[in-house]
Parts: sequence; structure tokens; C-alpha cells
Amino acid sequence: MKISQFVTVILSLTSGTLAKIEQSDFCSAKKHTGESVKETSNKVGTIGDIGYELWSDSGDNSATFYSDGSFSCSFKNAKDYLCRSGLSFDSTKTHKEIGHIYADFKLVKQDIKDVDYSYIGIYGWTRKPLVEYYVVDNWLSQYRPGDWVGNKKFGDFEIDGAEYTVYENTRTGPSIDGDNVTFKQYFSIRKEARDCGTIDITAHFKKWEELGLTLGKMHEAKVLGEAGSIHDGTSGTADFPYAKVYIKDAPVEEVPEPTETVAETTEIVEQPTEAVTEAVTEPVEVEQSDFCSAKKHTGESVKETSNKVGTIGDIGYELWSDSGDNSATFYSDGSFSCSFKNAKDYLCRSGLSFDKPTEAVTEAVTEAVTEPVEVEQSDFCSAKKHTGESVKETSNKVGTIGDIGYELWSDSGDNSATFYSDGSFSCSFKNAKDYLCRSGLSFDSTKTHKEIGHIYADFKLVKQDIKDVDYSYIGIYGWTREPLVEYYVVDNWLSQYRPGDWVGNKKYGDFEIDGAEYTVYENTRTGPSIDGDNVTFKQYFSIRKEARDCGTIDITAHFEKWEELGLTLGKMHEAKVLGEAGSIHDGTSGTADFPYAKVYIKDAPVEEVKEESCSPKILAQGYSCCPKGCRVYETDEDGDWGYVDNEWCGCKVDYKICAKGYPCCKGDSEIYLVDEDGNWGYEDDEWCLLA
Repeated sequence: MKISQFVTVILSLTSGTLAKIEQSDFCSAKKHTGESVKETSNKVGTIGDIGYELWSDSGDNSATFYSDGSFSCSFKNAKDYLCRSGLSFDSTKTHKEIGHIYADFKLVKQDIKDVDYSYIGIYGWTRKPLVEYYVVDNWLSQYRPGDWVGNKKFGDFEIDGAEYTVYENTRTGPSIDGDNVTFKQYFSIRKEARDCGTIDITAHFKKWEELGLTLGKMHEAKVLGEAGSIHDGTSGTADFPYAKVYIKDAPVEEVPEPTETVAETTEIVEQPTEAVTEAVTEPVEVEQSDFCSAKKHTGESVKETSNKVGTIGDIGYELWSDSGDNSATFYSDGSFSCSFKNAKDYLCRSGLSFDKPTEAVTEAVTEAVTEPVEVEQSDFCSAKKHTGESVKETSNKVGTIGDIGYELWSDSGDNSATFYSDGSFSCSFKNAKDYLCRSGLSFDSTKTHKEIGHIYADFKLVKQDIKDVDYSYIGIYGWTREPLVEYYVVDNWLSQYRPGDWVGNKKYGDFEIDGAEYTVYENTRTGPSIDGDNVTFKQYFSIRKEARDCGTIDITAHFEKWEELGLTLGKMHEAKVLGEAGSIHDGTSGTADFPYAKVYIKDAPVEEVKEESCSPKILAQGYSCCPKGCRVYETDEDGDWGYVDNEWCGCKVDYKICAKGYPCCKGDSEIYLVDEDGNWGYEDDEWCLLA
């Protein structure tokens, strides 16, 4: 579509001069104007000269677009939802060739619920290169979009009179040119949100280009409303009673006059070039370079294709990676060769290993609730294999294997998990929006953590082929009842960035817990729980500042810190090692393997066996013990019988009967009566027999 068409529709022009509109005018706008179209399913369309789109992956959603450029976005139980309205281009001109691009917008938020991430502002694409871009001036979520939006952060800059943080990201996924395409994403995210204003889009383009971020031929520039949930879906309305994208100072295209051209010939003169050597042609001379001219490995060799610490001869070596198709070959002469493909992080090393004085044996640990067995942390951190019986689940399941409780849950994708009787487990997911698997201890919700004992967990994590993870929790997970609480201790994550402030609606701060620094959050959530759907409950989070792949988590230490901060825990339902990963885009894939995972209890309180105060033979017949001070009416081989509230019961064993159901006198009572049974006294308002 030609630029002139856009300009005349968006703002009226007289002799090429833009009609002035005061910001206060559109910021007080309350109603949409012009023709309208309501869309209730995914649609790319136009109304007049306005291009628009409605898209969502789930839920009951709609959007109404108006010919004046304004629009209204309504969403219910949507995982990811967006609607946008503005200018569409034909991908033949750069922004410089189009002119200075601006947008005016006014946002009204209505009944917004359960939004975990959101972008309000400007959105578009360019081609050659393929770039998806965002200028974010507001958000429907509680927290501003964070560092997780990009894999490179350029910093904070003043753009168009306000401070923005600029990010770049590389993404593979759906695009305007098809699915599974790799492209760049650029973000400018405003430090202070605003509901109304003018966005100088070109000012952001110029800043990005100044930072080395290349833009291509313009495909679109639209006002955007996007909201998403990493849980059960978001609901609400983002209304834009005013939204216009427009162009100022469009370049005037000169029509060239026809001129005669004279063909010129250019003589191409070949210049001699110096010889260039290939990889293994003549070596370059290096002084004293015997080993620098080495071309071959010598000695015995071993090829490793998975994470391994080993030796060959006197040489110690290691291969480690978090993802990809990798290998390394180590030789007994100390040389080695490292090969890696699609690895996020990869290392191989070879050389000398030295002995280190061993620390004292760590405190004993327990499998489930059995007797503790002493295990050094170095032992389980070098674990490579699962042991014991196993069960593989391929659909959502809560189950047990031996004394181990486990769960696999996902909302989409091709997923599985294998659980082992030693507590270890392996989680595999493909194209999952939200996926979790966990293994550990299950309780019956009758005891608090103090009544259960000191709870610990040992874990080792191995990441394999992790892709497109936007949020993740690796660590400890569980529930309590009375009150109903869902809790997390997060020691690692499969996503690029650490979980941020968006996890909770109250941040308590950073604390040293169990020898490391954690950030503590509280959140109030309404959704599915162990006690049913649509339940309101609390969530507590401890998120470690520095991720670790292996270690011991003192779960009780976190409980105690939370309680110190006033966060109440109830009766324990579970404490499990957790692997959770999710995507706010098209699904995440990979494997989180836990070759070692154990939740165990130390220092369990010794329950006192309450000694019954009456004969166990009486109790065995279904009778109870009498209250203190009962009178013995009958004695037989089962014990002493009393009669209280029209029921027979057992009298206390130490309540000695002397005769005819009367007790023996406790002290030196005066003798009031003598008969064939003996000498009678009177104590506590009743007769007693003097022994």
C-alpha cells in the first residue's frame, strides 16, 4: 500500500502540513469513532486503511477494531493473547524512506486478572533482515517486563524524553515468513509505565541502529496490546479509545528526467595475489616450536560422548555440556580434541589432578523416612546412573514407586518422565507450554514440619538439549494444608534468566539461608490446587541468587525463615525435588535429568508411647480407661473394672482395691469401723480400708 494512502487517513494533511492534535485531546478520549468490526477468532484484516490482527492460543476472546485506528481487546482464560492496530507496509522501504513514524495511544485497563507478562506499546516486523520489534510503554502484568525478554542487554538510555532499557534477542519460531524461522527481536522497555502519550517510533529505531541493531524494510508498525499467563489463563479488557500510527516528514520522491547515457567500458586488470596456505599445507615457522608444529595426537585414546570425569594413564580429564550433540577424545599424552554442536555451554579439559584433603563426612541423610545413611556430597554429585526399579509415565499421573511419591503434569506437548525407586528421576518434554515432574516424600497432612523433623534434599541436575524455556524452577516443591500453601525453594532454572519479581505480589528481600543468598516472595493465587480448582491460596518462594547443579537443600531452614517473616505453614502434604519448565511462546523442549534426588528427614521427634492407665486386656476388648479416681466395682483376670456414665471401663492400674470395691486408705486415717474385711477409715468423702 502506498504511503500517501496512510498519511491521508491517519491525520489530515493540508499542503503537506500535519494537522496539530494536542496530547490532552486524545488523552481525554472516551469513545471509539468510525466504522467497526468485531473479531472472535484469529484474524489478520483491514478496516479502511487500518491494518489489524487478533491472535490467541486459547480461551474465549475477541477484539473490536475501528476505522479511526482505535480498538478494544477482550480476553478470558487466554494463555497468550494479542491484538494490534495501525499501519501495514509492503516491505519495500526502510523507515528512513517512509518518514518519521509516531503513534498516539490511550490505554484503559478493565478487570485485569492473572496476567504474568504483558506488552503495551508499539509492535512490528521488518524484512531483510527479518526483525520483530517492540517499544513497550506499559504492561497489564504487575511487574515490568524484565531481563528475560532478551539474551543481550544493552543498558538504559534516554529515548524520546524517557528512560528505556534496550534488549536484543535471537529467536527461532513462527514469524511473518513462516514457522521455525530464526530472527532477531529488539525491545525498548520504558522504566515508568504510562497510560497515554505519543511514542516517537523512529527515535527508537535510530537508537537501535546507533547500538548496531540493523532494521530492514518495514512490514508494519502497530499499537499493541498483549497479555499472557504461565498458569491457567489471563482475563480482562485492554481498551484503546485512541490509537493512531502516523507519518510526518515523508520524503518527497523525485521523478528523474530522462537523460542520455553514454556507455563506459571498464578494463579489468588482474592483480597478482600472494599465495595463501590452507589448513595443513606448509607450516608457518615458529621459533622453538616443536610442539607448536604438532599435527597428531599420540598414545592411547578414549572418546566420551556424554558428561564424564575420568582418567587415561596419568591424565585427568572431563567432558561437560548442558545441551547439544557433543563429544571429546582424550589421549594418554595429554592432548585432546573437543567437538560440539548446538551446545549452550560446553567444556572439555585435560591435565593433572591433585589430591585434596577430604572434609569430614557430612551429616547423615535418610532415604524417605528410614534410618540415615552417611553420604558425602561428592558421592551423589558424581552420580551418573539411576538405580532401582523404574516406571515411565507418558501422561499426567500422580503415583508412587516404593516409598517415593511422584507426579508428571503438563498442559500440552509430547512429554514423559521416568521415576526410580531410589528417588531419582528424568523429565523429558517436547513442545510443552507448561511441564513439571517431581519426586520425593508424600505426607498425610496431619503433622507440621516441626512434628515431622528436619527435612533435607540432595539433588543433582543434568540439562540436556534445553530449548525455548521462558521460565523454570528447579529445586523443592510442596504443599501444606491448614493453611493451604504452595511452596518453592528454587536452586536452579532451565531458562536463561533467574525467576524474577513477577513470581510474587510481595517481595520480602534477600536473606542468607542455608549458607547462600535467596530472595523471598509471597503471592496470593486463585486457581487449581491439591484441594480442587478455583481455590485461593498462598505461595511462598525462596529463589537462590546463584544457580547450582548439585547440592543439599536444607528445606527446614527455608521454612524457619518464612515463619520468621510471618509466613504461616500448615500440615505437610509433600516435599519433593522439582523440575518445571514453561514457554510463553510456542512450547519448550529438552530433558532435565536428576540422576540423584532424595528427600529425607533427620532428627525426627521421638513420639512418646502413651502408657494407658488401665489394663491393656480391657482395652483389647473395646473398652476405654475410666477417668481418674474411678471406683473399682469388679476385678477379674483382665483387670480392675469401673462403671462410669452407664459404661464399663478400666480403672487405673495403680488404683489399688482393698475390698468390695473400696480403695485402700492413702494416709494414716483414724479407724472408724472394724468388720470381717478389716479396719475402715474415711478419706476424701468416702470409706477406705486400712491396710
